[in-house]
Amino acid sequence: MTVNIKKIAILMLMVATATYLYPLFFMLFRSISDSSAALAGDSWGFTLENYRTVLGGAGFSIFALNSLIVLFFVVAGNIVFSVMCGYALTRYTFPGKKIFFSIILGTLMIPRQVLAVPILDLMTKIGLHNSLSAMILPFLADSFNIFLIRQYLQGIPKDLEEAARVDGATELQVLLKVVFPICRPALALIIVNTTITTWNSFLFPLILTDSADKRTLPVGLSMFTQGPFSTDWGALMAGAAVSSLPIILIFLVFQREIIAGITSGALKD
Repeated sequence: MTVNIKKIAILMLMVATATYLYPLFFMLFRSISDSSAALAGDSWGFTLENYRTVLGGAGFSIFALNSLIVLFFVVAGNIVFSVMCGYALTRYTFPGKKIFFSIILGTLMIPRQVLAVPILDLMTKIGLHNSLSAMILPFLADSFNIFLIRQYLQGIPKDLEEAARVDGATELQVLLKVVFPICRPALALIIVNTTITTWNSFLFPLILTDSADKRTLPVGLSMFTQGPFSTDWGALMAGAAVSSLPIILIFLVFQREIIAGITSGALKD
């Protein structure tokens, strides 16, 4: 019996696609479902009331604004620090370079949740608890992003940088006009990963804030839809659907750079 590899691969792809899409379809279906119709015995009722509840609810705009502010500074910080640190580790020689890189690799093995209590204690001692700064400063740099840029630059020859120096460019100009453009595919991956992690973060915004006006979308929506005796699942799914739009937009904007970064190692000049 001949095994048709192509058909098996297509079947596995369809199963994987259905597995990934099911939660999305369930979220969208539940967000437009009328709970009152279900309680009345009807099979299903269409409604947009859940979206009106979320978008018109007190605090949603504040939650979204806080999330956008935190996201902007965290992503910007990771772009700057990852390129600068990765470039220094790749191109420069300085005392303790191997030790510093070993520490970065070591921190990759530590789950972020383990740092929750130390970060909370530090933010409280320096007076930043219950502020947006508490959700920004500890996450301006990430070990994985530094490691990613360092590994990416190791595969890039120094010719362009040396040519820029010969033309009279300073080190800052080399970094801004040569290194940053070269790292675009890796930076696209950093932007997407950091955006997903920061936008969906729940634990740290929960423990680092106390007041409603400092909460981000995940924490704000969970408390906004949580009643004294039950959870408004329709409103919660509507809020999740709305809050997922920036993630989808970020991926659509940077999908070409992501694919270029994935395939760059498979092509040779």
